[in-house]
Amino acid sequence: MIRTFIAVDLPSPVQAVLERFERELRKADATVAWIRPDRIHLTLKFLGNVAPERIPALREALESVSRTVSPFRLQAAGCGAFPTIRQMRVIWVGLRGDADRLGDLKQKIEAATVPLGFESEDRPFKPHLTLGRVKGRGRLSVLQEILMANQSFEAEAFDVAEVVLYKSDLKPDGAQYTPLFRAPFTGRPE
Repeated sequence: MIRTFIAVDLPSPVQAVLERFERELRKADATVAWIRPDRIHLTLKFLGNVAPERIPALREALESVSRTVSPFRLQAAGCGAFPTIRQMRVIWVGLRGDADRLGDLKQKIEAATVPLGFESEDRPFKPHLTLGRVKGRGRLSVLQEILMANQSFEAEAFDVAEVVLYKSDLKPDGAQYTPLFRAPFTGRPE
């Protein structure tokens, strides 16, 4: 079985800005499992463990979706925590830009993967980039202050021009992601 998810990659300049911001957050010295900036991505759908023989059908489904989508722009902006900054478990950077197109892409991926036997996501889609997961309660007040002081955080806008099916291997130093295939958008611009 292969642990998989569908995501949007971030360009290197955006990763570099996120790395600088993460360094600022780390100054709180809170007990957080930080995500390496080169591993930060926008997850569209977590598929879980998938038998290797199902990958070609997934590829076909995602390529079909990609033929109906044209590139669009997003921007990493704002920051916060789930469920709230006061009760943080996940630290994130938000996204703005062409949110409607991103939502449409998410719905198309759901519609293409559910017939293949994958669970439908019932929670509302809250696009975000996960920076870290809280592992302990110590020094969270300092981290909360840093997050509150950086609500206007933003990185440069970037083009979303493909989706990627990733394999995820859990390692002691965090998950390692390997692209299984990329599905570039070839739809006509809207």
